[in-house]
Amino acid sequence: MCAALSSVQGFVHTHDQSTRLLMLRMPLTHTTLSSELRCLAMDAVKSLVVEEGGETPKAVKPTTKKALAAREQLALRHCEEMMAELNDAASAEGQAVFDALHKTLDCKWVDGVAINVLDQVRIEPPYSPAQCASIDGDKDAHERIVKIVQAALSRSEDPSKASPKAAKAAAIPPGI
Repeated sequence: MCAALSSVQGFVHTHDQSTRLLMLRMPLTHTTLSSELRCLAMDAVKSLVVEEGGETPKAVKPTTKKALAAREQLALRHCEEMMAELNDAASAEGQAVFDALHKTLDCKWVDGVAINVLDQVRIEPPYSPAQCASIDGDKDAHERIVKIVQAALSRSEDPSKASPKAAKAAAIPPGI
C-alpha cells in the first residue's frame, strides 16, 4: 500500500485467506454507476473496522494450477492470433484495409504484403480497389470486397475514423 494513504474506506468486495489478499470496493465521487477496486495485502493492513449493516464479503472460489495454466494458454493463443493480424511490412492503409475486411470476412496476409480474402479475392499493395483481383471469378464477392476496401481507405484518409490497430501500426516503426 502506498505510504501516502494512511486509511481507506470502502466495502469488502472479497477476500482470499490463502493469498492473504483483501479486495476493497470504493465508490467513485463522480458517479454511482461504478466503483474503484483496490487489492490490499492483509499484511499491510494495520487495523480493520467493520461497520454494522454492511455487505458481507464474497469468498473467492478456489482454483487449481491446471485451470490457471489452461486460462494462460488460452490467453497466449488469443494474443498470438491477434499478433498474426498485424503486418509490419504493410503500410498503414494496408493494415486499415485488412482490419476492415477481417471484422466480417476471413482473410489472411500472404506473400508478405498481399491480402487474401475468403480465397476469392487477392489485394496487392497499394491496397486500392483497382488492386482487388478475383481469384475464383465470383463477381459478387469481388464487388462486396471492393466496397469494403473503398470504405476502409476513406476512413484511413480521416484519422479520426481509422481503426485502433491501424493507428498503432502506423505509430510503430518497422522492425520493432
